Amino acid sequence: MPVYVPPRTVWSVGAQVVLLVLLGTAMQRLGPVLTLLAVALLLGLAAEPVVRRMQSWGVRRGLGVALIALTLLGVTGLLILTLVPLLVDQLENLVHAAPGFFAELTQAPWVRKLDEHFGVLSRPQDAFNMEPGVLARPLITVLSSTVELMGAGVTVLALAVFGLLFGHDLYASILGWVRPRQRGRVRRVVGRMREAVGNYLVGTLLIVSVGGAFTALMSLALGVPFFLPLGLVAMVLGLIPYIGSFITALLVSVTTLASVGSRRALIALALFLVYQQFEAHLLSPLVQRRAIKMNPLLISLVALVGGSVAGLLGVILAVPAAAAGQVLLTEVQRERRKTWTRERRLAAAARVPAVPGNADEALLAGPLSPGGRDDSRRAPPADSGHPGAPH
Repeated sequence: MPVYVPPRTVWSVGAQVVLLVLLGTAMQRLGPVLTLLAVALLLGLAAEPVVRRMQSWGVRRGLGVALIALTLLGVTGLLILTLVPLLVDQLENLVHAAPGFFAELTQAPWVRKLDEHFGVLSRPQDAFNMEPGVLARPLITVLSSTVELMGAGVTVLALAVFGLLFGHDLYASILGWVRPRQRGRVRRVVGRMREAVGNYLVGTLLIVSVGGAFTALMSLALGVPFFLPLGLVAMVLGLIPYIGSFITALLVSVTTLASVGSRRALIALALFLVYQQFEAHLLSPLVQRRAIKMNPLLISLVALVGGSVAGLLGVILAVPAAAAGQVLLTEVQRERRKTWTRERRLAAAARVPAVPGNADEALLAGPLSPGGRDDSRRAPPADSGHPGAPH
């Protein structure tokens, strides 16, 4: 039999497909803007409990937000002022120590065998003979990336400040579009989502603080200069799941190698690898599982998906977004369970057999005789020959 599809259905499906394509294109174009908004939202959620605590102390909300913003700017400036001299000094030490390190490396037997077969270290001094143009291009790229990063940081901070000051009014205006009987439910769900994201941020802050303290104390024990900036860098890089620990281990090892030698660099690398195993398999799963009540395997999968979709920022933003989404899915599941329970009760009530003496069944059966028996049972059947029967 031929299937008839109305033209209205064809136009409706086509319009929906076109709208989905346009929405995907817009999301792709607006990806950087949405990423900045997400980072600003996370920063605002992290600062909201501090602002409320300051309000409980009698500080006005505007003044509390300004103090938090100035504190963040001060910490960022301190990190930049301490990180740039560290990088310059350690790069100079690394460049000066690299020829001696290569000379020691070429004396190893396995390196000589590789040199005989492949010639990889036949002229190691060529690695230091670079033209100025070759060095200029990476420096320009790094400088432009640094300027873009600073601009993005200022934008995120401004958006977070505006969100803390005027976010409540915007939230109230959005709730005006919700039905009055559903506003309480929406407020409850949004509050739980905000609590889940806040717990994740607090847990992450605890983990990166432990990692930064360990890095600073280890660098101090090994005699590495600028141990405090190294700890601050470890805290910042600890916000990046998985990749941040690897970059921190590489940075600490290279800095230790350039400062106090290869032997202590190997010790630092070994200690940091041991700490990474402790953090990845014990500290982080325990803290995050208690903070956001999410399976560690699911956290890993979400981080991988976020990294494949939006890169480094996707890895950072994927887990808090998943924590908020988990609250929403839990609420939907709870409502569906209520619906299923109600449907089961109705189905069970429909399958209940008739019980003699039940008032509802008596009403449905009709009036009874004074003796309690049905009149139809006492009446003679039709055409039975009874004198009172109709013919």
